[in-house]
Amino acid sequence: MAEVIDFEDLKKDSGDLKNLEDSELQKLSNNIQKQLDLDKTIEELEETIKEFKRERAILSEETIPQQMQELGISDTTMADGSRITIKEGFHCRIPKDKIEQAHAYLRENELGDIIKNQVVTSFGTGEDNMAGDLAGHIQDQYGITPDVKESVHPSTLKATLKKRHEEGLSDPDDLFGIFIRPETKIIKGKK
Repeated sequence: MAEVIDFEDLKKDSGDLKNLEDSELQKLSNNIQKQLDLDKTIEELEETIKEFKRERAILSEETIPQQMQELGISDTTMADGSRITIKEGFHCRIPKDKIEQAHAYLRENELGDIIKNQVVTSFGTGEDNMAGDLAGHIQDQYGITPDVKESVHPSTLKATLKKRHEEGLSDPDDLFGIFIRPETKIIKGKK
């Protein structure tokens, strides 16, 4: 059970609560306690879900592929019609401390078009007209320096580097955190 709210503590409150009837305070106390209990239950369930996901990942990426490899099969169909295959799972990401190097590599290898550029600036209250006039000389005219951010969407990076991998091209693992592991794919049967 989560932190317990005491009805008597609410009665002693020096704020707006002191003018309420005991029955109203009791209802409030019960509802506060219910929310605290639900928060604790949600937290526990989220932790349970994380554990289930870890267990599922071990089955999908290690146990089942290894067993199927030992049995010399790469796919099978269950009695319910579900089809099980082992596919190569391709994963990558750009570590935060390697963003500049990774972007330079992408540009050098004619992959710069997957890099997105974002220019952002902020305006204060009443500066709507200034925001509308932003077509030109931001720094000179308004003294505002926009933030410039470059990024590569994770799905775009994965698709691009996976395609290159399939074409026999290799990219630096240290810049893109590339790792390949088997994954169990299950297409459920119709029964």
